[in-house]
Amino acid sequence: MFSELGITVADGAVWLSIGQGLLVGAVCLLFGAWTSRFIGLLGDDASAGEILGVGLTAGLLVLASWWAAIASGGRSSFTPVAVGFAVAIGLAAVRGRRPTAAGEPAIEGPSIAPEPAAPASTRLRNVTIAVGGGALFVVAVALLYGSTLVQSPRDGVQPMEVMDEAYYSILGRDLAGTGTETIYSPSGFDTISGLPDQTWYHWGEAWLAAAAISIFGIAPLDARHFIVLPLLVLAAAAMTGTLVRRLTGATSSGAFIWGFLACLFLAPVPLIAGPHFSSWAVGMIFGITLYGLAAVAVLFAMYGLAALGDRRPTWGLAAFAGSAVALILPAHVVIAVLGMVGLGSVWAIRIGRSLVTLRRLPDVEAVWRRTFLATGVALVATVGWGFATGHGVVGSGLSPGVDPFNASWSGTVAIIGLGAGAFVAIVFAWVAARKDSRNEADLYLGTGVLLVAGALVWGARLGDYNTFHLFFAGIAVFATPAAAVAVWSIWQRLRVAGHAPLAIAVLVLCGVQLVLGAALSFVQLQSFGPHEYPPVPEKILAAIRSLPPDAKLAYACQPFEELAPWDARLLGLDAHTGRRVVPMCFEADFFGQLVGGQKSADNPNPLFQWAPQRALYPDATARPSAASMAEFLKTNGIDYIYADTMHPNSLVPDAVPVTASGTVQVLRVP
Repeated sequence: MFSELGITVADGAVWLSIGQGLLVGAVCLLFGAWTSRFIGLLGDDASAGEILGVGLTAGLLVLASWWAAIASGGRSSFTPVAVGFAVAIGLAAVRGRRPTAAGEPAIEGPSIAPEPAAPASTRLRNVTIAVGGGALFVVAVALLYGSTLVQSPRDGVQPMEVMDEAYYSILGRDLAGTGTETIYSPSGFDTISGLPDQTWYHWGEAWLAAAAISIFGIAPLDARHFIVLPLLVLAAAAMTGTLVRRLTGATSSGAFIWGFLACLFLAPVPLIAGPHFSSWAVGMIFGITLYGLAAVAVLFAMYGLAALGDRRPTWGLAAFAGSAVALILPAHVVIAVLGMVGLGSVWAIRIGRSLVTLRRLPDVEAVWRRTFLATGVALVATVGWGFATGHGVVGSGLSPGVDPFNASWSGTVAIIGLGAGAFVAIVFAWVAARKDSRNEADLYLGTGVLLVAGALVWGARLGDYNTFHLFFAGIAVFATPAAAVAVWSIWQRLRVAGHAPLAIAVLVLCGVQLVLGAALSFVQLQSFGPHEYPPVPEKILAAIRSLPPDAKLAYACQPFEELAPWDARLLGLDAHTGRRVVPMCFEADFFGQLVGGQKSADNPNPLFQWAPQRALYPDATARPSAASMAEFLKTNGIDYIYADTMHPNSLVPDAVPVTASGTVQVLRVP
């Protein structure tokens, strides 16, 4: 990694992208801080870290949704949320910041002790330090991603990114060009029968990347990894630190720093080797690549849980908070489902307890009534608009031979549970907080329920590969901030009770887990870096870029090489050149063997059922003739072939060489 860091630091294009990212971050922070204060969410007593976290997060959420709505011509699934944010700001402007009217319902007291008033110069200094530290953090994270996930060219060759890093980057570029939210465009086929026109997916970070691409003309890989992801990591970490302070009532900077670091690195430690997924739970420094803007939106919603109780119950504030919660749905549908499970369980228990003890529904303060109503309206509007604009969901299908709750699942859950460490604090903190800190206890309870529900549904649908997100998103997005709050809460309670040595021991053990989590995160980042295939000569990439803009390249692949027809292993070629890449082979079930199934070339990849290539490759033994292959390629506008030592040209033997560098060739289909 350190040798790669030197190459990254010497790349001027990286620094240009980082500078553009800092500019985007500054705009989001200024706009978000102003908006949060204007609608009454960000209090006048907010600390510098809180201003950084809430301001940056609010700016990212609002500007991403507005860009999506405008750039898509209203077809984006973010459009209702964008409208909701605009309505919220409009309501705040109409109402103004008048004092609370006499007779308004009482609201909960503040969950954090107000800090002593500080001179304006001191507050400005603290904010300046926080913002400057945030900028340095963004630079460091961008260089980290440049040293692991997306590496710079060297010695005339370009390392080829892992397909997922290329895939998510290409989606941002495609959004910038078409405004259509479809995950199938990288397949290289204009239409695929049986698939929806648009797709529910995690589009938040893709729209942010699309904005950067449109404004700066930046490469898609750079937009995602040097601008968008570092800003999202900063927002998530600052929000977690703020959440720890708010929910525990702490005023020290230590609470903020603990939450900040916990967000980045806290994760269960796999103490023993196990199944494929047993080491997948890592901190948000890597998890942000999977959960993006949705993770930040969830933390913003948690902040609302801590802060809305001491805010005036205005409709502008309610509409803003409700829109932010509804944004989680188009940002990541799985995380939205988990959030509904957690919140629904908390309110079901509250309602049941009230009906049993008081024989009536629980009293709900005005600020919560308005927020729940606004959230419900925003969610219904988002779902309705999504289906009206052709959004659908296509699962990954069931891999044959994968039994529910098999040894792979039980081993993974057991190893993660055994190495949970600081996450066990959620249980103890819930027991301690349920009588004197309702919001804190609700966070723990909802997190526990959604974790159990996610693990069980994943186990029941284990053959559907992508359901692993139900469990791991629960850990990364919900359990990590809850554990950070729980640890600090226990630390404070032990100190107050006079158990200082035990309190120190808790922090030391959690610190050890942070160090181990950081090491695991770096290993995960490196494992998703360019390592599967040899680097491609820059001469070849330049030749591909010189092809017509609508040019497509096919390559011969192996049955167990590909994971999805629209997420090709060599998709890095598309990310660097803007020319579609199409894998040509029978795609066997790669997913099943990762969750306890048997490896068999006789089992097709569940996603391969939609692939147009299946007409040529009905099974692993199929060997289409050169004539049928050439006809298929021409029919689908594929005029070129990419070939190297791992993918020799077995498609069209009489293809004409266009350019070559060493063993790598680009050929034209005659």
